[in-house]
Amino acid sequence: MKQVELVNGDLRFPALMAGDGEPVILLHGFPDSFRNWRHQVQALADAGYLAVAPALRGYAPGCQPRNGDYSLRAAVEDVCAFASQLGGCAHLVGHDWGAVVGYLAAARSPEQFSSLTTLAIPPLKRLPAAVLKVPEQLLLSAYMEFFQLPLVPEWTLRRNDLAGVEWLWRRWSPDWEPGEYLIEAQTVLSEPGVMRAALNWYRHLPRVWSSAHREARRWMARPIDVPAMVMVGRKDGCMSPRLLDHTIHQRDFPAGLRVEQVSGAGHFLHLERPQRINDLLLQHLAASPSACAV
Repeated sequence: MKQVELVNGDLRFPALMAGDGEPVILLHGFPDSFRNWRHQVQALADAGYLAVAPALRGYAPGCQPRNGDYSLRAAVEDVCAFASQLGGCAHLVGHDWGAVVGYLAAARSPEQFSSLTTLAIPPLKRLPAAVLKVPEQLLLSAYMEFFQLPLVPEWTLRRNDLAGVEWLWRRWSPDWEPGEYLIEAQTVLSEPGVMRAALNWYRHLPRVWSSAHREARRWMARPIDVPAMVMVGRKDGCMSPRLLDHTIHQRDFPAGLRVEQVSGAGHFLHLERPQRINDLLLQHLAASPSACAV
């Protein structure tokens, strides 16, 4: 396993890489680090894939855009650029924000992706309506509005050696000791500009007047025309598993959809139960061989 760089324009994204074969891109979420994909990267490499786990936009000093664009459109363009650099076609795996970007990228450019696997985030197309039908999700999602405030979220999360980040991890994945994974995430968020960049993803969400927002909404309305798998932890303290009751519609996934609720896991299910997640992921990839024109 080695660290490399992926590129989009003048942005440089550090990434873990291992293996050789069909590319698999793994996208992390908040508040997390690309290096916490290492168990999946190694398992994929051992199974004959080229696994690449890049930092999301802003999560390293070299990939913080000068124009401050942390829109979902920009993040999707990053991922499509990564797929092109890896040969034009890749399997796509995403957790949390990485899952959101994964849904949109697969909808925008299905010709670039062999499959989609998402963790912790139900399908986006029907998610806004689903939140209104699952009352506890309104409370669970309250942090998103708080993160859109200026300055205060940075101060809150940074104080007492990033105790706010630890609080989120323990709330979202209860009854689990995050240990080195939390330390890795805190280390990344302590790097210059990273905390502000990570929060700016949330601050871009209400910019409904922007062309970037309108374009992302158009992608969100499209079907996902690649084989897809959605995995959620039954103990997720960030996204209620009950959202699946209102977001899973097979017709939104004409190439097929598999749904797995993982017992004994919360929001960070790929870290809490890595062997189970790796087994499910490898099964899905084996059933979704590359059909892209390279």
